[in-house]
Formats: sequence, C-alpha cells, structure tokens
Amino acid sequence: MPVYWILDVSGEEEYNEVEIWAVSEEGERVVIKDEFNPEFFIQSENFEEDVKMIRTLKGVKDSEVVERTFRGSPVKLVRVTTANARLEDVANEVRKRCKHVLDVFQDDVRFSNQYIFKKNIIPSSWTVLDTERTGSLNGYTLLKLNRLCSIEFEKTVFPELRTLAFDAFFYSTKGSPDPEHSPIISISAMTSENDFINFSGDEKTLLNSFLDFVKKFDPDVIVGFNSNRKIIPLLVERSKRIGLAFNIGRLDSEPRGSVYGHQSIRGRLNIDLYDLVEESPEIKLETLEEFTQFLNLPIKYDTIEEYELAELWSKDKMRVIKYLGQRVKGIFEIYKLVDEYIFSLSQLTCMPSDYVMAASTGFRVENYLSKLAVERGEVIPSRKEVVHIPYQGGIVRSPTPGLHKNIVVLDFRSMYPSLMIKYNISFDTIDPNGPISVPNSNIRFSEREGFIPHALKRLLEERKRIRERLNTLPKDSPEGIVLDARQKAVKVISNAIYGYTGWAGARWYTREVAEVTAALGRETILKAMGKAEELKLKIVYGDTDSLFIKEDEKINELVNWIENFLGLEVKIDKIYRTVIFTEAKKKYAGLKDDGIIEIVGLEAIRGDWSEVAKAAQREVVEAILRVGVEEGVRVARRHIDNLLNQRVPLKQLIIWKQITKSIEEYEATAPHVEVAKKLIEEGWRIRPGDKVGYVIVKGAGRLYTRVKPYFKAELNEIDWNYYVEKQVLPVCLRILEVFGIKESDLKPSKDLTAFFQ
Repeated sequence: MPVYWILDVSGEEEYNEVEIWAVSEEGERVVIKDEFNPEFFIQSENFEEDVKMIRTLKGVKDSEVVERTFRGSPVKLVRVTTANARLEDVANEVRKRCKHVLDVFQDDVRFSNQYIFKKNIIPSSWTVLDTERTGSLNGYTLLKLNRLCSIEFEKTVFPELRTLAFDAFFYSTKGSPDPEHSPIISISAMTSENDFINFSGDEKTLLNSFLDFVKKFDPDVIVGFNSNRKIIPLLVERSKRIGLAFNIGRLDSEPRGSVYGHQSIRGRLNIDLYDLVEESPEIKLETLEEFTQFLNLPIKYDTIEEYELAELWSKDKMRVIKYLGQRVKGIFEIYKLVDEYIFSLSQLTCMPSDYVMAASTGFRVENYLSKLAVERGEVIPSRKEVVHIPYQGGIVRSPTPGLHKNIVVLDFRSMYPSLMIKYNISFDTIDPNGPISVPNSNIRFSEREGFIPHALKRLLEERKRIRERLNTLPKDSPEGIVLDARQKAVKVISNAIYGYTGWAGARWYTREVAEVTAALGRETILKAMGKAEELKLKIVYGDTDSLFIKEDEKINELVNWIENFLGLEVKIDKIYRTVIFTEAKKKYAGLKDDGIIEIVGLEAIRGDWSEVAKAAQREVVEAILRVGVEEGVRVARRHIDNLLNQRVPLKQLIIWKQITKSIEEYEATAPHVEVAKKLIEEGWRIRPGDKVGYVIVKGAGRLYTRVKPYFKAELNEIDWNYYVEKQVLPVCLRILEVFGIKESDLKPSKDLTAFFQ
C-alpha cells in the first residue's frame, strides 16, 4: 500500500467533497479526493416528531436516534447527516421547524475538522492509504480514497518540502499602504534550493513574473511575516486593480480568508511567522528585526521604516531591494528554526500546519480534545458566551534583591497535568458525593476516569515513549531532531490544558476545574518551599511554577522528595552562573552556563522604550553579570554622558508605540496618539496595528505637547534632559538601586572610588 505525508486537508461542504494534498514516499505531489457527509446532533423532548420533521428538510441525508455522552453523562440524541448543504444552514432550519429541540451540538464544527476527526486523517503525518488513480488535475496525479489503512507513527522524519519565503514592499507616501493608493514596488523570494530572486519593475510585469516563478517552483510551503493580515490581502487587491488574479495556489487558485485570520492557499501551507511573535509577550513591537534578535539569529538588517520606502525607492532602489532581501533571508532562517516544531504541533492537534500556527493555544488544545471526544463518543459542546469569574492563580515568592551566583531553577510546569491525573480533576468527574477529596477545597471528584485526565495520560505516555526513543538516538540525527520537536509540542499542549479549562471561550470551560488545579499548584509549591527550607536550601525567588535555589548538592534530595513524596515531576530547567533580581516580581536577568544572558520583564526587552534606554539597561546588566557592579555603573554613566553631550544618533531616541484601536476610541491623551492625530490631519493613513515613532523635543507643557514624529525632528530640537531623566536613568537604576547606587551617583563629576572600596 502506498504511504503519503498529509500536507493539507480542505473541503467544500456544499458538494460533500474533501480534498487532501499529500506527498508520496517517492516525492510525488498528489491530490486525493474523498466524499464526506458532515453531521450534527440535537437534543429533543420528542424524538419521534422531530425525526419525522428533520427527514423532510432540504439538505438532510439521514437522521437517527443515537446514544452518546455529553460532559460525561449518557444522553440520547438525534444524529442529523447532511448532504450538499452548509451544516449551519441545515441546523438553523432544524431549530426553526422542529418544535421540541432543546439544544444543538457540533453544527459549529468545521466541515474539514469533522472529516479529520471521524476519518482519523492526521495532518503532517505519514499515512498508509488505499487509493486508486482517477486521472490528473493540472499535472498533479488525482486519486480517489477508498480507505485509510494505518498511520505510520514510527516514520517520523518529514519529507523534503519545497519551501518559498517571500516579502513585498508597497509604494505609500502617507503611512500604511492600502490597495487603492499603494502599488507593489518589489517582491523578493528565497527557496529551499537556495535560489534568491527579486521582482521589480512595473506592477503588472513584476506580479506576472512572481506568479510564474511560484508556479514553476511549485512550493509546498509559503512562508511570510505578517503575510496573513497584510501582505497577501494587499497583493490580492492590487492584482485585481490591474486586471490580474493572484493565483498563488495550486490549480490556479487565489488565496481566500479562513478561520483565525488565516489566508488559505490551495494545496500549499501558508505559514505566517508573525503568529509566533504574537505568542511571545516579551516581543512588544512585533517586528521581524525584534523577533530575529529575540531568537539570537545572526542576521543583520539595514532597516528602512515604512514611511521612508517611497522616498528611498525614488533615490536608491538598490538599498530598498537589499533590505527586502535581508527580510526574506530572515524569514527563511526563522522558519528553518521552527519547522519541525510546527509540524509536530500539527500532528498532535490534528490541525494543518498553517492553521495550527494561526490558532491560539486555546484553540490548539480544543482541537486535540475534540479529536479525542469523537473517538470516545463524547459530543463536542457548542461554543457559548459565558461570564468569566476570576480565580486565584499561582503563588509568587518575592525575590531576594541583588546579585546571586550559581542559582538552580526548578521547573514545576508539568505538575498541573500530574495533579489533574492524581485527583481525577475533570468537568465530568465533579461529584459532591465523590470519594476523591482535594486538600483545602470543598469540591469532590468521582473515581471514574475523567475526560481531561484521560487526555493528559495519553499525552504523558506519548512523551515517555518519545523520551525512550530519543535515548537511543544521536541528538543531531534527523529523527532525533524531529522527536525532540514533537516532545516540546506534547509538553506545550499538556501544560496548557489546565489553563484552557479556565478560559471563558473554551467549549469545555469549567471554572471549578481550573480553580481547584490552581489551588493544588499553590499548595505543592508551598510544600516544596517548606521542604527546601527544612534541607537548609536558600530560595531566592519563586514564580508560579518554578523555584530559584542556591546551587547545593541537597537539591537532588529535594527533587527526589518531590517526585517520591508528592508524586510529581520536577526537573532542573537551567542554572544561572550569575543572576540579578530587582525588588519587583517577574523582573530579573541571568547569565547561563552557555554564556547566553536571559532578561525577563525588564525594559531592555520591551519595545515601548527608546533604543538608547534599552541598550543602556542591556549593557548595564551584561556588565554586572560578567564583570561586576562597578563596571555596570561605568556603563550607565557613559550612556548618560553621551546624552548630555548630544552624541547619540536620533534613531536611538525614537520611542515606538503601537496603535491598538481607531484613534477616535482613545479617551486618554497619550504621546503616540497625539502624533498619530497630527499625521492623520496631514493626510497620513494610520490604522490599528500600525506603529508610531516619535521623539521628545524641548518646550514647556505636558509631555504629549512636546512630541514630534521622529522623521520630522532635528537633533537640535531634542530634549536631552528628558532622555537622561525619564529614559536612561530609570532603567539603569532599576538594576543598580538594589546595589545601593543612587541617582546622584550616576550624574557627571561624581567620584565613586570610595563607594567600591
């Protein structure tokens, strides 16, 4: 039987047709067609009457009374199978015409998802399929699916996929490009065969050339940055305006908007790396440059701001093309860093790789649980609006401020799945008379294995299996790299299930489950702290699911006690050779064994401070961690001296802020909003999601009256004292104050020799 790697699954429910794009073991790209009738369920007070009515409705193929479970309880339901109609339309008609309907389920589960769940087709995995050739489609072999035979879980290495990274620039003289006023000026692409090509010239020529190139190269994966929300929609609309179809998909198809803000490209995976940025709260400005820096990739950008593009295109096209090329290289290198993880997450959640990227963690968890529910005969609940009731989260122990050496970080993140399994915590096991009691809670649980513990056990068993296999493989082997990525994906989903149950948007939202699990987590951390103190270990910080402890051989004794006495998994996550804690929680910086410095919660990693402030704090932190406090003071004073003597380029003084809503919705007067208003008055287009860069200039009055768009400011207008007093001094003192350094110690002409003696 032939084996195929499932690239994408999509469908047209009006025609009951599913289209699977796959790669054969021999590397052939094929299209597999299948027929499928989706279904939904209704709860009724009078099954006989409702079934009679349902069978008369247009779009209904069949209906029958079946037994299922709903939130763990047995229920009798009517299963309605549809044909040649939209599922939601038929369900709405049932609601209107059937008098005894109490509730409707699974009419809001997408057609392709229903197919994946019911037929056990797993995206991004090798699958043995019984198929027969029926012809060809635009040069691709067309197959009919007879049946799925098996999933080759042991075949782990992904096929060699043809990948194309791309980016595009648009000519816009007044802010954000829009399809009406902003023609395409350049597109660049890089392929997995190391080809780099730029398309420039008149708009129609460059578009045709790019589309011809895509068709000829025929990529399986297209990768961009902010391509779903910005680049692809602009390219589609600009193409229409000049009489072209942006047929970037297979079978000469255009992209189309789909769920999670995703642009679906037929037969190809459309991966937008911007989705990864949105998962990283440390990245504030959400730019490609900042993301590259966050990942420690050695890629340099000669950055051109969007407002500069039009003018530079007229003066120095090669500089613009060079920067576009740097962006494409960055996109490609980031993708190579994360592709195994993306495919592993896709396999685990049963979502095609591009959809899993666009979906939030909550939707990924939900897809995993939905697949499991269908396997178990559990009806998937409808998504309903509920009022979120807050509950107490994790415990945070205040840090011991100062510089600490040799600090071990114990990771408790896997405790939540273990606690939920141990106490059988689930939406379907809550039982006021249940035999399982939870410490410090009046909520009890039954002994019958719950849906959530079952889901977690499967994940933990999978992780154990992967670890055992990894122990037999070289780390840098192709299979080892893929399995390590899968292990991370399993950990991400298993650790997120607890949080999912407390998410008000979840189908299986159950506040009691999240609340009890959080309480058990707090108790566990407190017990671990108590044991650590009993062992005379020094705890310098505790943060929700981790403890920072002074390195000591008794740490292994603590780990063994947690595993044996509490029955929970804990591991040494990392060791900081030196670490600085401020007085604030969740704000620290540490130097790891590998020489990498990690900064958490400090201004140096936040995009809403000027670069001069961020650089000053980064360099002060590095100086203290690598050399000592005295060197940190010298670095801070050097930055202040540079500002007072006006030796800092204007670019480092820019403060960037994102516009998060329409300008009219802002009630408070903020500097970036005032700048945006001025630009709009001058004819600029400023939309939610755009970044506004400004500098502070000399003058009297409130701060928002002394702001200027940075590209309109001159160095002689800058309020240098503001950058000293409100930017560099505060961020440096955030670190140095814990060592007794005062503001006056950083000002010019202060002799600190005596301080360090």
